[in-house]
Amino acid sequence: MPSTERAGTDIAQLLRRFENIVAFTPGEGKDRNAAAVGAYQMEVESAALVRAAEDILSLTRILKESWLFGKLQTVGTSDAEKRAEEAAAKVAEGLARLQAKDGAGTINSEGQAMELDGNGEGLENGKDP
Repeated sequence: MPSTERAGTDIAQLLRRFENIVAFTPGEGKDRNAAAVGAYQMEVESAALVRAAEDILSLTRILKESWLFGKLQTVGTSDAEKRAEEAAAKVAEGLARLQAKDGAGTINSEGQAMELDGNGEGLENGKDP
């Protein structure tokens, strides 16, 4: 079950249990058996309310773990990553142009520095190919 559906279900259950507890009105003048049944019903609803709250806490813990360990797909993540990759590529191109302009060398496609020989050919790590 997706976390959004689970959150909706857990919240609905929590509200339903709370409403059941609030709606319970002890009847005046009822006999001892009716009072015992009412007390038991309150116990059951209280236990269910606690269980629903624990389910919501469990869901928040799972979401936090997913977020921390990168499993959670947040809105806009792919756009941010794409922009970061484009910016990094532009920076690498700029550095390569600056190094080529200075004659110090260039950077190959793996990001390693290369020196240029007299013909403008790249020599990896200063060695002939």
